[in-house]
Amino acid sequence: MNLYSLPKEEILSRLNTSESGLGEAEAAQRLAEAGPNEIEKRRKKNYVREYVRQYAQFFAVLLEVAAVLSFVAEYYSPGEGYDILGFAILGAVVVNATFAFWQEYKADKTVEALLKLIPALVEVQRAGEIREVDARTVVPGDILIIEEGDRIAADAVVIEANSLYVNNATLTGEARPTRRVDAPDTSESILDARNVVFAGTTVTSGNGRAVVDATGANTEFGKIASLTREVEKRLTPMQKEIIRITRVLTVAALLMGAVFFVLGYFAGEGFLVAAIFALSLIVANVPEGLLPTITLSLSLASRNMARRNALIKNLDSVQTLGSATVICTDKTGTITRNEMTLKKIYLTSGEEITVSGEGYFQSGEFTIQNENPTSRERLRFFLTAGMANCRAAIRDHQVFGDPTELAIIAAARKAGIDTSGYAKYREFPFSSERKMMSTVYEKDGKTFIFSKGAVEVLVPLSDYSIDETGSINPFGEKEKQAFVARAEVFERQAYRVLAVACGSEDAERGLTMLGLIAIMDLPRAEVRDAVKKCHAAGIRVLMLTGDNPLTAEAVARTIGLAVDMVLTGDDTRKMSDEALQELLSAKNVLFARMRSEQKLRIATLLQNAGEVVAMTGDGVNDAPALRKSDIGISMGIKGTEVAKEAADMILLDDNFASIVAAIEEGRTVYFNIKKFVTYILSSNVPEIVPYILFFFLRIPLPLSVIQILTIDLGSDLVPGLALGTEAPEADIMRRPPVGREERILDREVFKRGYAFLGAIEAAAAMCAFLGFLFLNGWVYGDLSITGTALHRQAMTMTLLGAITCQLFNAWTLRSWEFPAFSRGLLKNRLLILAIALELVWIYTLLNVGFVQFIFNTAHVPAPYLLLLVPFPLLLFASHELYKHRIRRRRASAEAQGAA
Repeated sequence: MNLYSLPKEEILSRLNTSESGLGEAEAAQRLAEAGPNEIEKRRKKNYVREYVRQYAQFFAVLLEVAAVLSFVAEYYSPGEGYDILGFAILGAVVVNATFAFWQEYKADKTVEALLKLIPALVEVQRAGEIREVDARTVVPGDILIIEEGDRIAADAVVIEANSLYVNNATLTGEARPTRRVDAPDTSESILDARNVVFAGTTVTSGNGRAVVDATGANTEFGKIASLTREVEKRLTPMQKEIIRITRVLTVAALLMGAVFFVLGYFAGEGFLVAAIFALSLIVANVPEGLLPTITLSLSLASRNMARRNALIKNLDSVQTLGSATVICTDKTGTITRNEMTLKKIYLTSGEEITVSGEGYFQSGEFTIQNENPTSRERLRFFLTAGMANCRAAIRDHQVFGDPTELAIIAAARKAGIDTSGYAKYREFPFSSERKMMSTVYEKDGKTFIFSKGAVEVLVPLSDYSIDETGSINPFGEKEKQAFVARAEVFERQAYRVLAVACGSEDAERGLTMLGLIAIMDLPRAEVRDAVKKCHAAGIRVLMLTGDNPLTAEAVARTIGLAVDMVLTGDDTRKMSDEALQELLSAKNVLFARMRSEQKLRIATLLQNAGEVVAMTGDGVNDAPALRKSDIGISMGIKGTEVAKEAADMILLDDNFASIVAAIEEGRTVYFNIKKFVTYILSSNVPEIVPYILFFFLRIPLPLSVIQILTIDLGSDLVPGLALGTEAPEADIMRRPPVGREERILDREVFKRGYAFLGAIEAAAAMCAFLGFLFLNGWVYGDLSITGTALHRQAMTMTLLGAITCQLFNAWTLRSWEFPAFSRGLLKNRLLILAIALELVWIYTLLNVGFVQFIFNTAHVPAPYLLLLVPFPLLLFASHELYKHRIRRRRASAEAQGAA
């Protein structure tokens, strides 16, 4: 039998305690046995191990292998610059690892600053005395003293309740305060028991005492935290893609190295020469700057998201947002403001009043239908009656008390109502049995009683009503029926409806009915547009809430969510996985009265159907689903510690619209990475081709290893990073989500990077090299110039051929499909800076002695530099034409589809 279903005496007996509480010695013994009252937190990170882990990432390992191969090549062929290349590659790995670690470290520290759990100190009754103790020392059998505003320290059964209301939203998702009683409860689930209070929830009003039943990991809070830790997180799309890119490039590099090693060896070059050449090709095939550029791009996107109130805990999660196909969102505090607002008033005189201004602190106006000269006066008295009958308070931009009462007070403040002239001397408190509350006042020698409560309770107690002239008339059966019908209209619109009445006696009888108030936790103003953006972007939005179905559906329709059917948690529990998955695929389902394990089930079924799931939540009940989903999104303001720990992203403003902004950034990151991967791969071709031609033709080496380095880790890096910071394209949120099977390193990237743009760059580099040599009298087959000034000048031309093409390549790749100039000339300031730096770098390669010494370059007279001009222009023009043809084909396909 459940403990909460027993009488108070038996509960105390089973817990071996009494109403006066435990003795200190007994409490200490139980603490030793049960352990401290705290949730086992995630083990504190070993940041040394986390830093070292950065060096074990797939791409980092590839670069480390390339560095080792460079040192091997230097050993067998000293003086070629392989050692410098090896150290430079290792330097890039260190910089990348340090930067990625620092970003995650900062995110961890930000999360730690947001985390809050149970209170540090609580009041308990021990040995008959009330004392304040550390919440971690609370044990089963302790008597908790509960007051308004307290956060509950442990699960406990209520043994004394005085108008006690608690907010269980962090645990159940239900935003509305619920009454707690001190009578046995026969509910099947402890979460439904009305005589139990839970760790991590808050007291909104009233007071009482409760005997502790469970602490730490044994609380409902703790059980969900444990379930959260058990849920396995799958790899993000970015992690999978980096693994794939690494494998593809590794295989390509090794294959090319092996092929040319065999060719060289059998061509009679000898083992050592063939091996050194193969190593050179492998190193040239590895894009050393790719990983740092990806990391920096993700980091900058993460910073942009933070500016838009989305804190990313893990850089890889940035791109996951761009792949999201479904957002499963909570209602309270995410879709809605989590502030009850009085929106409608109905007076018995026939006026319906609409109140503007949302939440507790906005000003507002009262728009009255059927207004007459005395309407405003009756409205003010109505608001006075409501405000005077509230225990809640709004002071110094802070709120205290029940949200429903706060909504009434906020509306009264909008009208400038002041009840200071009324002297309170008696109160009839609210109870779940009475469903009403009354307060008695005196003013100017007269007695006033103001009452509010459920319509079905207050109507029978009212004998009079006020008409449009302000006269008091009998409140007959016909008038009562019409009044109740009006209340039902508001209820069908998902408002919480209360009646307000007054009287002139010190008793709740013979009241004069004044009217109705309709209250709702309203959707945030910006959410409707955010939902519309999601629909345009091919993203489904599903609402999963702990709130009641009627309210949830009304809010969903208000924000533009399509609702084909509403299912409660009980409904889903009765359905098989197959039936529920079929519904999820075929219909727009709204889920209400959902519990933690049910949200987890929904996330799992959606993932099994191939969806990329973003899940929002703020409560402990949301944590398992947050961890299971592809991108868990916790609330930063109202979120619990467990939810924040489980999430990949934290909304600093608790706003659904910020999710959509983050998705836009995530999609932008995906396409920007695609652009700069193409950009970086393009420069691999003019690095590889010179080595191949050197191998097969009787020409001097066109490009040294150290010059490859200056491209990969020098001239390519800042323009690549600039491409990673490009702003979202105009249609980014009108495209479908990035498909699960869609790849960054796909056929199109290979085609543009290697076969198209890279081929032009290779032609530019070799034409510059050979053109310069021929213009200076070189004869084909003459290798005697190797190492001379002429050779260094020719290699400089090769290098500049690649660099100048990359300048124009960066500009044309600003957009994957649209004209480069449609992005605006000066919008990407980092790209402008990158081009300026490139020009300075070109000047130093041509004119600064120590730079020339390090990178094997030499001054080239200006007339010869004209050899470089045609190819960048050709590259830019041909790629713009290529994009134009893509747009035409797509427009044609869309036209045919529309037809």
